Amino acid sequence: MTTRFFWIVYGLLFMAAGCRGETVEQVERARTFEAGRAAYAYAGSVVIEPVAVAWPKLRNLRRSNFKGTMVYLHGCDGINALSLQAADIFASAGYLVLMPDSFARLDKPVSCRPAAFQGSLHRDVLAWRQGEAEEAVRRAKTLDAVDPARIVLYGLSEGAIAVATYTGEAVRARIVEGWTCHAGWDEYRGLHASASEAVLTITSENDPWFQQAPLRGDCGQFLGNLTSLRRSVVFRPPHPAASSHDVLWNLDARRIVADFLSAAFSSNHE
Repeated sequence: MTTRFFWIVYGLLFMAAGCRGETVEQVERARTFEAGRAAYAYAGSVVIEPVAVAWPKLRNLRRSNFKGTMVYLHGCDGINALSLQAADIFASAGYLVLMPDSFARLDKPVSCRPAAFQGSLHRDVLAWRQGEAEEAVRRAKTLDAVDPARIVLYGLSEGAIAVATYTGEAVRARIVEGWTCHAGWDEYRGLHASASEAVLTITSENDPWFQQAPLRGDCGQFLGNLTSLRRSVVFRPPHPAASSHDVLWNLDARRIVADFLSAAFSSNHE
């Protein structure tokens, strides 16, 4: 897209938003949801398709079709093989997975260079990702198939930062994969989950993305009293995932996540 063409399209978007009484950011958030993916089990197999395609079908399903609903926030390089693998894993386990696509925005600056393990290239992306999460949670709650008391936010990497710091519509649980909760920027630091939310954070001691001093550590100190519903898991050597950024490929990590979800959705934790 040329610069001139971009600004023409963006200008038209701005005018259209104004006519509907919406901000450009509201329109962009809606775009990330509608261009995202939905994953769910149907007729014995997992379906992964654009949300816009899945939505009419999902409206006809009942709450009993799903164990719960997961809003999954991808990493800084968008919906990729890791994202789709995670969607398949959780849909196969009985969850409805909704995955906003942050790269559907008309204005999407580069926020990382994965090959160099370099992030923090677009500071404002955090607020954008938080807004995308809230848009997805809000939309999910409009479906009869979704129990609003059984929604979990799951984030990987940049998506995990947004999940950790999210302060939007209420969810039952959060899972933070590939983030330490430590940062040089105040708004990126810590965990903002309410006392009624179950939280699992899962990372690796030698994650190559977090070797600089301000980023090292884990989320445990932000969780308070650790329980089965407030867990910080760190894979350390000689564990095979001790140097990984994403860990869901590892069977131990999958078991930990599955056990946490089971505990979160079977508990009356308030």
